[in-house]
Amino acid sequence: MSDRLIEDNDVSVDEVKEQAIAKHLSDINIMDKLIFSINDYLIRFGRTSNVHDELMDLKNQVQQNRDHLNEWINKI
Repeated sequence: MSDRLIEDNDVSVDEVKEQAIAKHLSDINIMDKLIFSINDYLIRFGRTSNVHDELMDLKNQVQQNRDHLNEWINKI
């Protein structure tokens, strides 16, 4: 009986892990799209843009967030 409970708990834990990973992979996908779009903007308008420096800072912050989220997913 206790073995069956353990197996049932393992299944639910695995399901929760899979759901968390799926949600966060979706978040990472959005972050990747943002980084790609920022790169497009920077390539198109370059240093002449009045928001160039701010976009570089934003891009770095988003990349750091993405990397931390990837690390967290890998620990699951």
